[in-house]
Amino acid sequence: MSPGQKDSITPTPRERELMMLIARGLQNKNIAYELKISENTVRAHIGNIMRKYHLQNRTQIAIIYALKTVPLALRRDLTRNGAGPATVKPPQALAPDPRVPTAPE
Repeated sequence: MSPGQKDSITPTPRERELMMLIARGLQNKNIAYELKISENTVRAHIGNIMRKYHLQNRTQIAIIYALKTVPLALRRDLTRNGAGPATVKPPQALAPDPRVPTAPE
């Protein structure tokens, strides 16, 4: 599988939930409790995710989640809470702080 193909694979909503809980560091028994499923089902989901993304361990699942899902989720949270992205003034529009001494040129 080429890197481009791996990027085009989309996790299911349940896989995203599981990936988030793995990224939070939860153990299988805690994931099972959170999702109200058995530990065997958690192991099956983890195996499916590993096969789907050609991963070797839980740490890689957490990394995939962090790289792909978290930034999008943060953007959604900002939008839902009514806050937009922070506006940043261009560098030339920022006036120097008169209280900060500068080194002579």
